[in-house]
Amino acid sequence: QFGNMYIMDFGNNRIQQWAPGATFGITVASASMSGPRGLAVDPSGNLATADTGNHRIVLFSVICRKYS
Repeated sequence: QFGNMYIMDFGNNRIQQWAPGATFGITVASASMSGPRGLAVDPSGNLATADTGNHRIVLFSVICRKYS
């Protein structure tokens, strides 16, 4: 919907966002993550993931902006 791809990087305990045409990803979550797995995006653009090492579900507010 927003054109971004989200990567669960289990080995590095982070979630990265890749925009269309990007040559590198932006880390959107890392410090508190321990083995992120799974992903869901709700209609408002919030990102939910399973933080398996911490036995919890985490919801991130992902801000999508269009720059001109």
